[in-house]
Amino acid sequence: MAGFAVTNDLQSPIEMKLQSEDWKVVYPQKSCDVCVSDGEVSFVEVRLRESPEVKGSYQATGGTKLWASLDFESFSREAKRRDRGEARQLAREGERREEAQKQKDAAIQQIGWSTVLVFGVIPLLVLFCCTIIPAESAIAAALLAIATVPFCCSLTLFVVAVGSEHSRCVDFGECRFPIPIAWRLVGLIGLALLAWMTAQHTERGFGWTAAIVWPVPLLWGGRLLLRLVLASRSDREVERRNEAKREINSRNIHFDGSVIRERGRPCVASWPGKCEGAWESLVSQTRRGEVSAAVVFLPWGIDDYGAHDSIPLAEGLPGRCWCTPLYGEEQLWGCRWFTQWRQNIETAVESGAELEVYYLPNRVGKGKVKSFDTAGDENLQREELNSRQKGFEQSPEFKQALDAGLGNLSREPRGDGSSQYSREARRLFLASLSKTEREFLATSEGLGNSQRAEVAWLERKGYAYWEVDVSRWLPGDGDEQYVPASAEQRLQLRSQQELSMVPLMDQVN
Repeated sequence: MAGFAVTNDLQSPIEMKLQSEDWKVVYPQKSCDVCVSDGEVSFVEVRLRESPEVKGSYQATGGTKLWASLDFESFSREAKRRDRGEARQLAREGERREEAQKQKDAAIQQIGWSTVLVFGVIPLLVLFCCTIIPAESAIAAALLAIATVPFCCSLTLFVVAVGSEHSRCVDFGECRFPIPIAWRLVGLIGLALLAWMTAQHTERGFGWTAAIVWPVPLLWGGRLLLRLVLASRSDREVERRNEAKREINSRNIHFDGSVIRERGRPCVASWPGKCEGAWESLVSQTRRGEVSAAVVFLPWGIDDYGAHDSIPLAEGLPGRCWCTPLYGEEQLWGCRWFTQWRQNIETAVESGAELEVYYLPNRVGKGKVKSFDTAGDENLQREELNSRQKGFEQSPEFKQALDAGLGNLSREPRGDGSSQYSREARRLFLASLSKTEREFLATSEGLGNSQRAEVAWLERKGYAYWEVDVSRWLPGDGDEQYVPASAEQRLQLRSQQELSMVPLMDQVN
């Protein structure tokens, strides 16, 4: 008995099969060994896992080593072209995310210094003023003492919370103080001012004002200090950063829509939220007045987040609020956004706009629900099915895929938010479901959860709209053509590739 091997030296997963066998998945940096009789010629087929229409074949004999990137002619060329395109997408998305993170970090830093000013510097100045003003009477002493209470609260909270930082410094001229020392110093100055005020009041016979001034820094400050000391510093740091990031995200993403009243002008009526880069571009161009958009996003941290609006009786729909027909049950983020979106849509329609619904890449026309009346129930069904994926990823079947090389797939997200790893994990999960369940989820791909209800509402109202691929908002790759090497050059390249893959083959064997 002899054999041959097919090695996947691409970045994408492939599938291979012999004439009468089933397709087998071969992940990147993995090989599939096939046993054949001596002298037997086997017809080997390969195809891309994510694009089965991209196929290739080879007639192999015993002892042959086949490389996915070299030996399958047009398949190899197309697979490498797609790998290069994927790499460019990942690079662009990585640069975009890095730049966005820098902007967010800068904004978080700005918020940090605003907090220093409001809760640190200003209260300290107020305490100083209250201290230097002489108490000429009992009423004046009481008023000065009472005036320090709210500022003691903010100063105490700020000093205790910020004083746990270890990695930052604050500069004063040529001197640099670590933040813990600097803000503990602020706290000591505040305590010194309070002590000075108490001493002055006591000297004038108003020592009883200490009962007004000191309970806040002693009791509340001590309580906060004890709680923070007992808590894990890492937990405090993570929560503080997450809180700031949520606030910045709210500022950047919050969008109420902006409809340009112009007959025949395209208006974005529905948008898939997964494509962050395209979304940022849409919001930016809309705010500059270049694009008309009815879409609405109300994130965490604003007043309308979590707000619910009742359904007008004339609509004849069940539920206390719009959440019921939209999602099947009330949601944490509320349904106020839908009220604003409907108002924007009505404005666009009255203006004679051309409504546009954007779909995920290569999914135009897919993902719709049967009707607006069924949108909520269908959403609950999808949520129940999708909730099973986490359990599936702990199953023996998924572990077997990991052992077969699933982990070799890239986890870097591209423009639509997905990665090679997440897409393959999703495929494996769908394959584990029944045919009915799998088809239900598969037909749901193309629109986001809220989008499905939006499109169903447009159809309920009888409004015409254009269906558009969101890829139009994503950077293109441009034209690219592959020039194959000569037969002699291919032999040299294969020899070099075999040498480079020796450690891999040893590991596989």
